[in-house]
Amino acid sequence: MFFQALAIATLLSLVDTAAPDRPDAPATAKLKRPSVEDMGEIGGYYTCKGMEAGGKSYSGVCVISKKGEVYLVSWMIGAGSTFTGLGIRQGNTLAVSWALPGDRGMVRGVNLYTIQSGGRLAGRWATLPGPGMLQSETLTFLKALDEEE
Repeated sequence: MFFQALAIATLLSLVDTAAPDRPDAPATAKLKRPSVEDMGEIGGYYTCKGMEAGGKSYSGVCVISKKGEVYLVSWMIGAGSTFTGLGIRQGNTLAVSWALPGDRGMVRGVNLYTIQSGGRLAGRWATLPGPGMLQSETLTFLKALDEEE
């Protein structure tokens, strides 16, 4: 868990200082993002931006790693809400289930992403308990995982 927190802290510093979408980013940060197809696998660090059913937006970071035939997906949203899910990939689709302790008990959720070119995963998600509506989230590739991670 310590190494995961360290990896997320490192990613947050990368997002803050080298985000190519920032107009004040250094020239070296304006490199073309690799596509998921170019990577072969989808493992890596991602920025995460989404919209809840009530119209509230959120952002954070996400780490996707492959373990055998499945994927471990970890999110750190906002000021520190962290949770991990288990994913299965089929073609250009990734489905991830997760659970998070909430104010009224355990919140269970499922995310369904379409793997797109340009290093993006466009997704929809829902929770139980929840509003019974699909919510949206986009993951944008930042950096591949190091071999020792």
